Amino acid sequence: MEAKIKGHRLFFVLWGLVAAGAMVFHLFSAIPAAGSAIGLEVKPENRTILVPGNGLGNILIRITAPDDLRNPDRPLLNLTLVLDKSGSMGDQGKIRFARLAAHQLIDRLGPSDILSIVTYDDHVRIVSPSGKVRNRARLHRIIDSIYPGGRTYLSGGLEKGFAQAKRGRRKGYVSRILLLSDGLANVGNVNRDLLRIRAGSISESGVGVSTFGVGYDFDEDLLASLATGGGGSYYYIADPRDIAAALSREFQMASATVATDVQIVIRLLDGCRFDSAIGHEWKRNGDSVIIRLGDLSAGEKRSLMARVNVPGSELGEQRVADVSLQYRDPVSGRMTRYGPHRVSLKLVQDPMVYRKNFDDKVREEGAVLQSNARMKDAAARVDQGDRKGAIVILKEAAKALMSMPATEATRKELEKNESYQDQVGGMDSMDADEVKQMQKGVKYRAYRELNGRELN
Repeated sequence: MEAKIKGHRLFFVLWGLVAAGAMVFHLFSAIPAAGSAIGLEVKPENRTILVPGNGLGNILIRITAPDDLRNPDRPLLNLTLVLDKSGSMGDQGKIRFARLAAHQLIDRLGPSDILSIVTYDDHVRIVSPSGKVRNRARLHRIIDSIYPGGRTYLSGGLEKGFAQAKRGRRKGYVSRILLLSDGLANVGNVNRDLLRIRAGSISESGVGVSTFGVGYDFDEDLLASLATGGGGSYYYIADPRDIAAALSREFQMASATVATDVQIVIRLLDGCRFDSAIGHEWKRNGDSVIIRLGDLSAGEKRSLMARVNVPGSELGEQRVADVSLQYRDPVSGRMTRYGPHRVSLKLVQDPMVYRKNFDDKVREEGAVLQSNARMKDAAARVDQGDRKGAIVILKEAAKALMSMPATEATRKELEKNESYQDQVGGMDSMDADEVKQMQKGVKYRAYRELNGRELN
C-alpha cells in the first residue's frame, strides 16, 4: 500500500521485531505538504504472532525516491574535499589519481557552488578556504601543488573540514564533507567510536560526511562508521584509478538530493521497547527513538531494519508505536513532518492462522538483510583471528537462508556465503594483501546491502 503526498516519493522500509500477537497493521496515510510528496509502503512479514511464543514479529518498510523526482535545476552544493596526503599516498600513483579526481570535481561544479579543500598528513592545512567556485584556474593550481609526505591525522582533517563546511553553509545548499584516506589514522583521535559519534554530531548540524577508502591499508570499519554516523556514503576503492569514478558518483548523489536530514521517529506505546536498527545509528529521546538516515537522492533505494519488543500476552489488538517521518527540503530548508502513523498488533493463539499469514516476499528481503548482517559479524571474527568462529556464524546464516523459499535473491546470498566460507578456509594460502582485499570486499558488499545506498 502507498500513501502519497505531491512531490517526493519515498518508500520507507522499517523492520520491527514486535513481541506477542497477531499483527494488525494500520498502513500509514500521508498528510499533504505543499510542494512535496512522500509514499510509504509497509509490510509485516507475518500479520500474526503466535501467543504463547517468542513475541517477535518482523515488519518491512520499503524506501525509494523515484528518479522522476530529480529536479532539472539541481540544488547548490557546499562541498569540502578533505584529502589524505600522507606518505603512503605516493604509492601506486594514489596521489596522482586523487588529484585527477579533484580536478574533475572542480570542473563539474558551478560558479554558485561552494568548495573548500583541506589536506592532512602529520598536520592539517586549509589549502583553499570555503568560497564559491569562481576562479577554477587557482583551484586547479592548488590541487597540482599537493604532494605526499607524513603520517595520517584523519581526525584533524575531519575537524578542519567541518569548520570549512560550516562556514559555507547557506540556505538552499546541500553541505557535505568528502574525506579520502588510504591508511590507518595514527595521529590525533584514533578512536573509532568517538569519531563515529563526532560524525553523527556533524551530520546533526546539517553537514553530511562521505568517506573514500583507497587501496588495502585503510581502516574500512572506521570509514564505514564515519559515513553511517555522518549520514553519507562509504566507498571502497581498491584501484586508485577508480577514485574519480567514486567522486563522480558522490557528486551525482549530492546533485540529485531531494531530502536532507531524513529521520524516522518511533514513539513507543504501552510499554513497548526498542531493541536495535541494523546498519543504522539511533538514539533515544524520551519515549521515542530517532533514526537518522542522512540525505536522500532521486533514484535512490534505502532500507532499514528495526527491532521492537512488545510486552504482554493478552489476545486482541494492542498499540505498539506511533511512527513519524521528517525531512528537510534541500532548496527551501523547510522541515516537512507527517504522521504519526499508528502501528497496532492483534495477538492470536491459532498456529494455523499464524502459518498462513507469512508474506514470502517480505521474508526473502528480511533474510537478505539478516544474511548481510551475519556476513559482517563473520568478517569481524576473521579480523580478530577467530576463523572457526567466523565459519560457525556463516554456517548458521547459510542454514537460515536454506530454510527460506528458494528465490534468486536467497540463492545469490547463499552463493556469497559459501564463497566467503571457502575464502576463510583457504586463508593460509593468501598473502597479506589478498586477505585485506577479501575482507574489505566482503564488508563493503554487506555495507551497501544494509545501508541501501543504491541508485536505480
